[in-house]
Amino acid sequence: MIYKNQIFTTDDIKGKDFNNCEFSDCRFLSTNLRFSSFANCKFQTCDLSTVILDLTSFSKCSFPESKLSNLDFSEAKLKECNFSKSVMKNCVFQQFKTGSKTEQRKFDLKKASFLKADLAGTIFSSCELKEANFQNSVLESAVFDRCNLIDANFVGADISGVNFNTSKVERTLLDVEGFILFGNSKGFVLEQMQR
Repeated sequence: MIYKNQIFTTDDIKGKDFNNCEFSDCRFLSTNLRFSSFANCKFQTCDLSTVILDLTSFSKCSFPESKLSNLDFSEAKLKECNFSKSVMKNCVFQQFKTGSKTEQRKFDLKKASFLKADLAGTIFSSCELKEANFQNSVLESAVFDRCNLIDANFVGADISGVNFNTSKVERTLLDVEGFILFGNSKGFVLEQMQR
């Protein structure tokens, strides 16, 4: 099913299953997606900013050039989603143990793609981000709290002001500029050698 230039309300979406659908230039502003599921769906240049993700499921979905800012993913289930080229400013990626609103569990975002995404101000808390792709993304002032970033790719990403302090960083790829920014965030200063 293909949806173009539609404005969706809570009644249009809530509790429904969408499989192999394409949404193009659609708006979901402040819509409650409670009990909704999306499988193999593509959201092209859509606006999902401020939607309410309440027991919402996304499986193998992509969001090219879509707006997903100010979202809380704590009540969402994500599986093999591609967030490349999306705008996801000030989002929160975290999950809680069943029945708890304070005790976190690992949020599995292994191998997730955020290629060329705008993630400024986004918080990743207790996320499994092994082999995640953040190439050429904007991560200005983002926070990675207790995340696994082993083998993640940050080449070409803007990591100015990013907090990696409590995360596991091993074999994590950075370009020279990113390496300098990372070093500066740890208190290192690059000294010019005098000849």
